[in-house]
Amino acid sequence: MLLRSIIDRSRPRNWKDADEYWGEFVIPTWISVVGVVMTVLSPLLALGGVALGSWLVRKSDRELDTWRHREETMRMVRWAVEQILTGEDAGTDAGVVTLRSLMRSELLQPEDYDLVAALTASVAIDRVGPAAYADIADADIEIVEGDSEHG
Repeated sequence: MLLRSIIDRSRPRNWKDADEYWGEFVIPTWISVVGVVMTVLSPLLALGGVALGSWLVRKSDRELDTWRHREETMRMVRWAVEQILTGEDAGTDAGVVTLRSLMRSELLQPEDYDLVAALTASVAIDRVGPAAYADIADADIEIVEGDSEHG
């Protein structure tokens, strides 16, 4: 009822035979097509935006997790090397066990494995001996021991 009164008031009063034109659709067809397309596409665009945002957040979380693992790995390596270099038997054993355990853990990133293995071999091999590294060394790698003056 309210809609009908609004329509009646909005009729042009200066048209001749306005009643015969009143039933025609006055919005151009292209505008109605654009309206339908936008009605259909807007939820799909919103879904695409949500999916893109979710993917970016997951990628950022993976990078942060990798960084956190690497940071913790380097903290453990630093502590183990400090323990080995103190020269005390208990500290040396703790440092070597820490490095060997770190090399087997999933905390160590594949990119960091060579660094930790080389550091373990170079820092601790003089203090513990080559027998301690027999299980992690490849058969083709020759273990070179340094003299005690040069580490």
